[in-house]
Amino acid sequence: MAKQTQRVNISFNLWWLVGLLGLVIIGMLAMWQPWQAASSSDRTISVTGNSTLKAEPDEYLFYPSYEFRTSDKPTGLTELTAKSNEVVAGLKKLGVTDKDIKSNASSYRDYYFFNTETNQHIFSLSLTVAAHTRDMAQKVQDYLISTTPTGQVSPQAQFSKTKQKELAAKARTEAIADARRKAAQQAGDLDLKLGKVKSVEENDNGGLMPMYNDKSALMSATVEPASIGIQAGENEYNLSVRVVYYVR
Repeated sequence: MAKQTQRVNISFNLWWLVGLLGLVIIGMLAMWQPWQAASSSDRTISVTGNSTLKAEPDEYLFYPSYEFRTSDKPTGLTELTAKSNEVVAGLKKLGVTDKDIKSNASSYRDYYFFNTETNQHIFSLSLTVAAHTRDMAQKVQDYLISTTPTGQVSPQAQFSKTKQKELAAKARTEAIADARRKAAQQAGDLDLKLGKVKSVEENDNGGLMPMYNDKSALMSATVEPASIGIQAGENEYNLSVRVVYYVR
């Protein structure tokens, strides 16, 4: 018995095919919106966000110095060494650690009107002492006053590196939020829509201005040691960010 072969003929309407492809292309364009990418690439707004935080400093730096004058160099070296050992020992007795004490010594000859008979050797001892609490700073200041240094003994109050990192993290978040608010307002005023971020530039103005108090009256050896309260108050930490946004 002979096999019968059946053929199925499928025909397409060309216009239907063209219409279908057109719908697909329109859908893809609506999804990707390539015209927005092209226009946003050259349309941007730039704003600066700012943040200012206030906090009590957690690091106090002291810079006491001592000077010795003598015509005999070995005597001067002996006096300088003795003073250094005395002050450092006193600081350690208060609880100041080795890592928080730095010392520097120097000397030079003082020629007075080129009269070699009256010239002296001048020895200078300077220390850098760090305290990490206000109570310890108070103790250090009271002690240093009793050692009759030259210049001032009031501390420079500042933020430690750890504190600066903590403040920077919080300030950065606030500054970026401030920048976005400003950018959204500008875009709205221009009847534009805010797009993605193009670039961010951070300007860290953190830290503080040194706090100096005039205690020169306490530096004289004839004045009895006194206790002057440390009032560090609060210092400011400033941070700003410059953000560039695409707009459409």
